[in-house]
Amino acid sequence: MERSGREPIREVFLSPDAFAHRTAEASIAEQLGDVLVSNGLPRPAPADDDRVGGWQWMYQLLENDAWMITENCAKLIEGIPLLVRDDRRIEDVRKMDGDDAADAARYGIVSGARWVEKNFVAPGFSSTFSNLASGSIENAALKGGATQPHFVHGMPLGEQIARQVTATEPTSRAIHFQRLEGEAKKFFRPKHLPRRHF
Repeated sequence: MERSGREPIREVFLSPDAFAHRTAEASIAEQLGDVLVSNGLPRPAPADDDRVGGWQWMYQLLENDAWMITENCAKLIEGIPLLVRDDRRIEDVRKMDGDDAADAARYGIVSGARWVEKNFVAPGFSSTFSNLASGSIENAALKGGATQPHFVHGMPLGEQIARQVTATEPTSRAIHFQRLEGEAKKFFRPKHLPRRHF
């Protein structure tokens, strides 16, 4: 709590196995949730456990200099270079001692980003625009109140995307850049013409 200062904690994520009922009546998540709530914090939610997708996303963020890890994350900085592929499942990272910080970062990046996408309303946008009820806020990071991304031919795609994204935090910007790149691929994909029968 002290490390976060005055930053509000809106969500706490735990590994999905913390929600399993083992020997006690209450799961670890339920027990911890009671303590968190009594201290004014939210109950924990299960983190997204997509290991392969999470590791790939972390790799892409690092590869593109889109994730800033501060120097006070010493265990994470020490642990990331030690991660190696799993011999049995090559797209996954081998589970080993000392990978807890990297696992926590993976949970936080994937689950936190999905939570932000479901609950974020960008400045200048209304909650009706973000359509929180349906959980769809795909365009809440667009500038100028736009409801859809806008692409044109003849202008570099990176510049078009940069002009449309409002997020300033590096991880959020990377997420929105990737989403808009996907939208641009759909926009610029050749259109299929209907078949003519003669």
